[in-house]
Amino acid sequence: MTAYAEGVIRRLSPLAVVTAVALAIGLSACAPEEKPATKPTPTDSASATPTPTPTPSATPSPSPTADLACLVGDWHMGQDQVTAFYNDVNSLMAGSGAVFTPTGTADLELRKDGSYTWTPAQHVTAMISGATMLIQFKGSITGTYTVTGNGIGGQTQDTSGMEIIATIDGKPTDAGSISQQIALAPITDAKYGCKTDTLTLINKLSDSTATSVLHRK
Repeated sequence: MTAYAEGVIRRLSPLAVVTAVALAIGLSACAPEEKPATKPTPTDSASATPTPTPTPSATPSPSPTADLACLVGDWHMGQDQVTAFYNDVNSLMAGSGAVFTPTGTADLELRKDGSYTWTPAQHVTAMISGATMLIQFKGSITGTYTVTGNGIGGQTQDTSGMEIIATIDGKPTDAGSISQQIALAPITDAKYGCKTDTLTLINKLSDSTATSVLHRK
């Protein structure tokens, strides 16, 4: 989780914390870190001339051009994928008394010029300590992104095109200042894995992760 997000979670009330964590949609396939190969322990040798050690050939690194070519395009997150993401969130929030049930889909457009549009057409029902909160998303978030290695991150984000309608037990409630914090695009700060037809995004939430899987449209 970014320092900014950690600051947000510390400031928000328990309800806002749950909502903010659940809706910071991020998501992506984080490759495990490679451990350096163990160096052999030198042994005594009767020979005065050490045996030359072969120099390993360099492992080619992923081409940024190839990664960008894969990432660019229109991606769709269907109901099953949205549900799977919130299953991760519900597991993370186990014991908090909150359960999230999403309905809907989401679309992510990544452009070659480094701009993106995120459109989460979703309704999320949150059962929190016996109260029912419904959050509805309308519109889109736009911004710019960068790609570094297997990471993708947002540089700028404009939420002015996103409308969030919230109710508690059927009564309108003001989403207030957290509205811009809970509607983050999934590429805000994520690890990614990209194949021809599948984009996987993994965001770190607290001490766990939430994974989103999108398919090319």
